[in-house]
Amino acid sequence: MNLRDLPPRPSPSPSQPRLARFVLQGRRQRSKARRLSQATSLASLLLALAGCASYTPRPLAAAPDSAPALRQLRVDAHSIPLPRLAAERVDLDRPLPMGAVAALAVLNNPQLRVARDRLGVARAQAFAAGLLPDPRFSASRDFPGNSAGATSTAFSYGLDFDLGRLLTRPQAQAAARAHVRSVDLDLLWQEWQTASQAQLLYVRLVGLHTRARLLRSELALARVQLQRSRAAVAAGDLPRTDADAQLVRLQALRQRRDAQQRLRVQLQAQLHALLGLAPGAPLRLAGMPRIPAGSEQGVRDALARIADIRPDLRALRAGYDSQQHKLREAVLSQFPSISVGFTRARDTTDVNTIGFGVSFTLPLFNGSRGRIAVQHATRRELRDAYQIRLDQTRADVERALADLAVLQRQQSQLRAGLPTLRAAARAAQVALQRDEITLPQALAQRQALLDQRLALQRVRQQQAEQAVTLDLLTGTGLYGAAPRTPPARPSAPPSTDPRRLRS
Repeated sequence: MNLRDLPPRPSPSPSQPRLARFVLQGRRQRSKARRLSQATSLASLLLALAGCASYTPRPLAAAPDSAPALRQLRVDAHSIPLPRLAAERVDLDRPLPMGAVAALAVLNNPQLRVARDRLGVARAQAFAAGLLPDPRFSASRDFPGNSAGATSTAFSYGLDFDLGRLLTRPQAQAAARAHVRSVDLDLLWQEWQTASQAQLLYVRLVGLHTRARLLRSELALARVQLQRSRAAVAAGDLPRTDADAQLVRLQALRQRRDAQQRLRVQLQAQLHALLGLAPGAPLRLAGMPRIPAGSEQGVRDALARIADIRPDLRALRAGYDSQQHKLREAVLSQFPSISVGFTRARDTTDVNTIGFGVSFTLPLFNGSRGRIAVQHATRRELRDAYQIRLDQTRADVERALADLAVLQRQQSQLRAGLPTLRAAARAAQVALQRDEITLPQALAQRQALLDQRLALQRVRQQQAEQAVTLDLLTGTGLYGAAPRTPPARPSAPPSTDPRRLRS
């Protein structure tokens, strides 16, 4: 067929240019709206990325970080939450008293550093528990193929929000805050125990030093006597058995000295580790302080309100409160979790819609029953743990009081027998010079006096240890009590009120 035979194209009507312009204008508006929407989405994405945290690698240390010298330890005792230790003045140029050693232990102990990091984790968890859930955005786009009637690309945008998290959020926040209090009080209890352990090590080291001084004095005298006895044996003035008896006593004293030296090395290593000091770093200790054990009535008064004094008991109570909130959160989570959302869509026929949607979970099979059972069992465990700790505290205090009573009687008996033994040792020495008794008899009298003096010193050390233990168990003495009402002593300023424990 020739092209000339085709029918002529109808001439356009006057309305067609107007319709073309309308369609073109609509397409331009949709394209402009699409570019604006893309720009808005990109800006929102950049804004969200700007608030994101960044990652920075931090490798582990390759060498120990123990302080090689005492000068490198922290000495700002005013930051310690224990009032008596916070008022301690630490002078590194002089021998350290017991309070200064305890303060340095609380400030520099490596295990306490880990416990403080654990407190930071708990605070971060509390921060996370208070954050609102993020809304959820969804988008899709459909491109039409060779389909009749398709005039545009289809899209769908949705934004929904979970309302169920808002129902349990207050309980989650309360549980997290109680957990922070529990971890904070656990940290205080560890600081309390660290200070007590440092004081016990201090008392034992000073006691060993005192007994070592007595043994050195006896060893020096025994060496002189052995040399004189050997000279007398060589001159024929004494039998050899006298020199042998002196040698036996000297060897026994050396064995006791060596055993105490090994124990001192062990205790010094423990104290260095407690202070974060490198092994072998010089550490000078002052003498034995006077540690009042406190009256029995004062100890029993503190025992009556021990649940408000001991940080570990307060930490258990805070943990129990946290568990109460967790249980209530689990109970609230059994209700259906509801999410609401809005949608904006357009199909391929250029039909635009705006919608609203609701979705929720049907508690038919789970219903948070397992979670509730776990929280119930955990609460029962924490309740029993608190009661056991409370009962054990009372038993420990009673045992410490009984031990102090026994030690007091022993000290009185040893002190009463000391003048008699001292006089008997002097009389035996005089009788030996007059050849009225043998050398082994005189040595036995002197050994009895030495044993009595060592036993008296050991009892004094044990009394100091029991006083420190009672201080730890009841919160009295060196740490100060934490009564419900401020103490009536005018010498205690409000800034050192023991109630300023961590909360």
